[in-house]
Amino acid sequence: MTATPVLVAGTVGSGAQHHQAEMWTPAFAAAGLEAVGVWTPPTVDAAALARARSLAGDLGVDLEVSEEPSTAAAGAVVCLRGAERIAFARFAAERGMPILLDKPTLDATAQVEELAAVAGDGIVMAGHHLSSHPGFTRALTAVRGAEIGLLRAVHADLVSGGGDRSPDGELRNLGVYLVELTRQTTGPADLTLQATATGAGDAWTFLGRTDREVVVSAHVSRAGAGEASPRSLRARLRLLGTHGSLIVDLAKPAIGLATTNATSTVPFVGESSVVAHLRRFARAIDGSVRVPAPADLVTLSRALDAIAASAATGDATPLTW
Repeated sequence: MTATPVLVAGTVGSGAQHHQAEMWTPAFAAAGLEAVGVWTPPTVDAAALARARSLAGDLGVDLEVSEEPSTAAAGAVVCLRGAERIAFARFAAERGMPILLDKPTLDATAQVEELAAVAGDGIVMAGHHLSSHPGFTRALTAVRGAEIGLLRAVHADLVSGGGDRSPDGELRNLGVYLVELTRQTTGPADLTLQATATGAGDAWTFLGRTDREVVVSAHVSRAGAGEASPRSLRARLRLLGTHGSLIVDLAKPAIGLATTNATSTVPFVGESSVVAHLRRFARAIDGSVRVPAPADLVTLSRALDAIAASAATGDATPLTW
């Protein structure tokens, strides 16, 4: 099978994050993708330019530093921020190039709105790879197939150990993963939600209820910041229905399923969530799978704003996701 040619666009993250080298490109081959070049705009800082130069050498491909890329590719994995990301989204939309955006909601909602506007009806896939975790997709099947009856509650819990604190705060850096998992589980909903956070934004907790009386709760935090080896200390999703429950451990190749009939461990074929997400991107490129419209990123970003507003004021806040 011929690999799908993909452009590696930018090496900018939150602070010193280098997701292109540490997460995305190492999983290309397993996902059926091939890097055909590394490109970066000249306007990024010196550290990002150095990362791009080093990555191109490691991958054995050319580095292009220019206003717009000239390298032919079927799609692009994009690690850029702000105006540079918006400009690339415009470039990709004009050429019909599908893109995968790493951490798209690190930018403020106004910039996400601008990006969605320039992307139009193009294919823009968020890089929230936990939503492609085999355990999570299996759990979604159980919810939609009513294996646990009607969904009544969703709880998500993510504690990251080590690594650098995000200068953008952990709500938009890590918490967005939990919000994305929760809203995919409940489906589109109106909620009333109460949130709390530490002053530094390193820990967030929220509790709410949807318009269909589904209780949602989540906690995200970072422990041991600054340690050399970041890892997930805890990453779980609990789903409660009228006739059973599910526990998804996002670090293990199985889920626990308990129903009125039996309790069992349901295994799944284990490929990493990153590989699974890139496989989905490859299918989006060839047109065999659909992804949400770019405007969905605006809905997600506005939900994060509402959570932050509730934590800041101490008041319950209505939101839609």
